[in-house]
Amino acid sequence: MLKTFALALAFLAPLAAEKRPLTENDFDSWRHIQNQTLSNDGRYLAYALFPQEGDGELVVRDLRSGAEIRQSIGELPPPPPPDYSDPQREEAPQQHPGIAIKFTADSRFLVCSTFPSRDAVEQAKRQKRKLEEMPKGDLRQMEMPKGDLRRTEIAKGDLRQMEMPKGDLITINLGTKAIFRAPGVRDFQLPSQAGDYVAYLESAAAPASAESPKRADAIGAAAPPSSGRMRKPEPGGLVIRDLRDGSEKRFPQVSEYSFTRDAKTLVYTVSLEDSETSGAYAWTPGSTGEPLALAAGKGSYNKLAWDDAQTRLAFLSDRGDTAAGQLGAAVKTGQVVRKHDYKLYTWDRSAPSAVELVSHSTAGFPENWTVSDKARLTVATGGQRIFFGLEPQWRIRSFDKDLPDDERVSVDLWSWKDDYIQPMQKIRAGSERFRSYRAVYDLAEKRFLQLADRTMNEVLPSDDGRYGIGTDNRAYRRLQDYEGNYTDSYIVDIETGQRRLVAHKHVNRLTWAPTSQYAIYFNGKDWITFSTANAQTANLTGKLDVSFANEQNDTPGMPDSYRLAGWTSDGRYVLIYDRYDIWRFSPDGSSAVNLTEGFGRKNRLQLRLVRFGSDDPASRWIDASKPLMLRVENDQTHDSGFYTASVARAAVPAKLIFAAKNFAPPIKAANADVYVTAASTFSEYPNLQVTDGTFRHLKTVTDANPQMANLRWGRAELVHYNNLDGVPLQAILYKPEDFDPHKKYPLIVYIYERLTQNVHNFIEPRPYNSINPSFSASNGYLVLEPDIVYRVGYPGQSALNCVLPAVQAVVNEGAVDEGAIGIQGHSWGGYQIAYMITRTNRFKAAAAGAPVADMISAYDGIRWGPGVPRQFQYEHTQSRIGGSVWEYPLRFIENSPIFSADRVRTPLLMIHNDADDAVPWYQGIEYYLALRRLNKEVYLFDYNGEAHNLRRRANQKDYFSRLEQYFDYYLKGAPEPDWMLHGMPYLDKPGVAFSADEGADDPQ
Repeated sequence: MLKTFALALAFLAPLAAEKRPLTENDFDSWRHIQNQTLSNDGRYLAYALFPQEGDGELVVRDLRSGAEIRQSIGELPPPPPPDYSDPQREEAPQQHPGIAIKFTADSRFLVCSTFPSRDAVEQAKRQKRKLEEMPKGDLRQMEMPKGDLRRTEIAKGDLRQMEMPKGDLITINLGTKAIFRAPGVRDFQLPSQAGDYVAYLESAAAPASAESPKRADAIGAAAPPSSGRMRKPEPGGLVIRDLRDGSEKRFPQVSEYSFTRDAKTLVYTVSLEDSETSGAYAWTPGSTGEPLALAAGKGSYNKLAWDDAQTRLAFLSDRGDTAAGQLGAAVKTGQVVRKHDYKLYTWDRSAPSAVELVSHSTAGFPENWTVSDKARLTVATGGQRIFFGLEPQWRIRSFDKDLPDDERVSVDLWSWKDDYIQPMQKIRAGSERFRSYRAVYDLAEKRFLQLADRTMNEVLPSDDGRYGIGTDNRAYRRLQDYEGNYTDSYIVDIETGQRRLVAHKHVNRLTWAPTSQYAIYFNGKDWITFSTANAQTANLTGKLDVSFANEQNDTPGMPDSYRLAGWTSDGRYVLIYDRYDIWRFSPDGSSAVNLTEGFGRKNRLQLRLVRFGSDDPASRWIDASKPLMLRVENDQTHDSGFYTASVARAAVPAKLIFAAKNFAPPIKAANADVYVTAASTFSEYPNLQVTDGTFRHLKTVTDANPQMANLRWGRAELVHYNNLDGVPLQAILYKPEDFDPHKKYPLIVYIYERLTQNVHNFIEPRPYNSINPSFSASNGYLVLEPDIVYRVGYPGQSALNCVLPAVQAVVNEGAVDEGAIGIQGHSWGGYQIAYMITRTNRFKAAAAGAPVADMISAYDGIRWGPGVPRQFQYEHTQSRIGGSVWEYPLRFIENSPIFSADRVRTPLLMIHNDADDAVPWYQGIEYYLALRRLNKEVYLFDYNGEAHNLRRRANQKDYFSRLEQYFDYYLKGAPEPDWMLHGMPYLDKPGVAFSADEGADDPQ
């Protein structure tokens, strides 16, 4: 017996000890947790578990028993395009959409949306791939060789335009474990304060989505398709399901719907232009009666909006309008067309029908304007004022429809007088065409008033509807090219429309307190409030000896603030962050209290308020009667945890938990002392952990990637060094799991700006534009990520002054093979690498993604995504030159790699795609041609049709593999890949015709 046991141990020991490195085959099955949510009673935890490719699972866990329910929820769809409206997010990593997971208010049921399964999507793609069904390309752009064609190039259509299968709706009875699936569901709603019903809308032709499609419903802006026509979801069947017994009530051809929080009223609309069944209807769930027609007749009905108490509903309809034209027909014929004549309606929940409030015949309504069905519709607190949008009628520029296309002039004029340059005008044409202007209807006074117009195109009302914040940027539009986005801000009296200038030529917009008594903004240095009662301003922070602007700002532009923590719900206080601590201010400036008593600054701990989401509108504000939970992070070690504090009194925060990990902000059960958080290190995946409000005992309740136990990983540590200017800095050094200080390792340096805040982040192994530290460390590399700080005017030299000392600090530890050091970065990191290799031969190989090579031409280039000039980047933001080409010509030359290309001795691999929407493609081409001319080793990958960051997963995998091969060849002595030896001739490209006598058979 003992002998058998010993043999078994001997057999198992090597199996347990053997770990293998990550390979590219590990990517697809790697899973991540998202959309975690707790039931109100804290008993159940639900989350989605998605692999990088393939179908994911819904997991519902009983936290008392540990029992789980799992359901397939389909495959994640591709992420949406970049958000060009937000410069901070334009280059952000891709974010996939998520499913919707919700518990009923009584914690008895769970409802979840899904995506289509991978098999269903692939089947749809295969069906669409028949040649006769595919959109045809422009034959003039095709490779058209003569003779016997063995391979032809066929322009493919955009598969995103296909009719894709739709996801399901899942409901789970948490008591009986009974599961129901409804196929082809567009979205669903649960009443937030009642638990018996779910309403869901069956899909018609609208795109499948886990949540309602994002619409252009913000006043003053819109995001329609480029064709200029606003696509509305086609109607589907609305189903109200009783979760208790499974009975259902169905309403056909519904376009919009809204459940009240108490589940006692469901309102829905039917919008069929040629049917008398169209209308807005109200129905009481569980009743046997017919729905109440709030308004009915041929036409569209949309924009359902409740007041906070849900006693009053507002909506729009164009019923009775038979003369509206169609934009598409107008474009073809060159005629002028009128928009649909929408009207504003309201319904008191106890009334028998809705009442029309505003139409084009209302007194004071502007001529040739209409109520907008694109703008956001809101009802102020108390229900007495309704805010909606107006927009002008269509004006279609006419043309000679009989003129042949090849004789018709198509030209753009770039005039120096234009507010916006032509590319910006083109990108924003849809938004401008659908722009709406805020108006209000006062029910008590029975009065309509237009608030916004072309002189002030945005007005943001306060919650109580008494005042609005208006903005006017007309005087500063040209400054956006090279300086910044400025505006003048006004307080607008909603009763009279009177405007009072509050802030002149400022960047940070005003926001409201819980009531309209105060508005607040940051002026680049201090926080300023404006009192609507006496029209007085107060500088809240000006007399304090603490900076409320970013202390680490090293760009020429105005520093950001550390932001607001929020207002107390009574409006008595506003809480504001400095770099470390939280301050409590009276909005009139009469008191300023450091709530955390300087504890954060003394200990270099950044204290930030944790906000728990809720469907209650009041959750936007801080309940001063409850303790504050703070997420705390040390800005040197980046260790983190949670503390508590109070609005009522200043005190040193009380520690709950703190460790050398990255703790994610927790979620909380609404009605129980149950919290869920996650904590990661570089080698520890952030599995979900459950605890109570003391955070003394954290129980791990997920294991998303058990395969990690069999994989070699790595560990991360901080390296301290001084740059060449004497500034103390840090870097992250990632080491293999089995690191031996007596061995020599190849080193890859990855750069951007400051990166050490990521030291405790788990990095999922995934293909992308750049190296993956988890993958590299697992495969025997050291990876170094140094922090970089900058001197204005010298960005390239600043990077060099930081990176080389960081490398040397690691080399001094003795484990680096100095003949095997590489460097890689993308975008801003790519630029810095392109510069550095003109100044140093320290690196055996370099890889630069989307680099700027010529700052002079880049300065006057275009960011084609948003259509904006790049001048502002060089004068005020990341590129850090600090002025124009004619002010600092030598700075532009000295910082441009192109002018020193002859100094390059380092092999360079670049990726720069021909549809780059941030850094002009010609920047990569310029550097490639210069290095090629100089007979330097250079490779440039251009993924056709891809933007700044690779979006197609096949391309991500391909480039990641080539990046790996490149560094393995130079830093590990691996065989030279064929593409480095022989290139990739265009005639070898799949889909391109080549000569029939080339010899080799077509592998296809």
